Amino acid sequence: MSSRETLQPLYNGRPVKAPGLMRHGPFPGSDSAVGHKSLELLEDKLTVQTSDIEKLARENHKLATAHVTLRQELVGAEKEIQTVRAHIRSIQTESDIQMRVLLDKIAKMEASIEAGEGLKKDLQQVHMEAQGLVKDKQELTFQIQQATQELNKTESDIKNLPNLHAELEDLRKEHQRLRVTFEHEKGRNIEQVEQMKATEMNLIALAREVERLRAEALNVEKRAYAPNAYSGAYTRLDPSYPPHMPGANGYIDIYGRSQVVMAPVVSGDSEISHSIDHGSAPAETSAGVAAPIGNTAAWETRFDPSIPRR
Repeated sequence: MSSRETLQPLYNGRPVKAPGLMRHGPFPGSDSAVGHKSLELLEDKLTVQTSDIEKLARENHKLATAHVTLRQELVGAEKEIQTVRAHIRSIQTESDIQMRVLLDKIAKMEASIEAGEGLKKDLQQVHMEAQGLVKDKQELTFQIQQATQELNKTESDIKNLPNLHAELEDLRKEHQRLRVTFEHEKGRNIEQVEQMKATEMNLIALAREVERLRAEALNVEKRAYAPNAYSGAYTRLDPSYPPHMPGANGYIDIYGRSQVVMAPVVSGDSEISHSIDHGSAPAETSAGVAAPIGNTAAWETRFDPSIPRR
């Protein structure tokens, strides 16, 4: 192609014709020296043009060969298309939609043949589809293996169903036994709770009785040590409180608190002795009953259980 772009040789402003039309010998109107140089230049240009022409001829021959090859391929493709069309015509059971799809594919194949590079793309696409099919096959194989393993596991579970039923029956019996035991223990616990509630009520009543007696004892003690404005004899207002023993004076314990010994009161077969502490009142109680202060017994009672409670 470079030879086509070369400028045509000029001589005196006139283009030189083709090699077959060139004139041999010196041109008119030129001397021998100039003609000799021009002749050498023309020969060089002629050599270059000849080589370009030969090169173009070779390229033309290659193009012609390629054209012939493409024509042969086109003829083969046309024959193949005709064969496919004849095969399509021979198939009568296919639907019109499939025929249209095949015709579209044939048209695409014709366009691919005319384009030249379409076949390569189709081949690459088919190769990719084949790889995808291989991957799908591997996935299906893996799924089949998993399904086979699950089937084997299910078969083993089915074989173990009698053992599982027996174990379930044992568990049911154990559940019934535990339920019966639970109901029995529940009834016993309810009875114990009722007994504990009754005991608690008795303890509360006893504590209240003790508090009442203690308050009465404190009131009697206050009245006993209160100053007598009329200098009269001391009179016990509460007959239930034990009388003061004659000659039994109060004494001071090791903590500096005065103690008074009271006479015992006898009622039937019971005997109750009292010891009153003139110190401070107890500060703490336990289960509704006041606790004594220090190590000394602030309230001591010997109780006969034969006496009925109030």
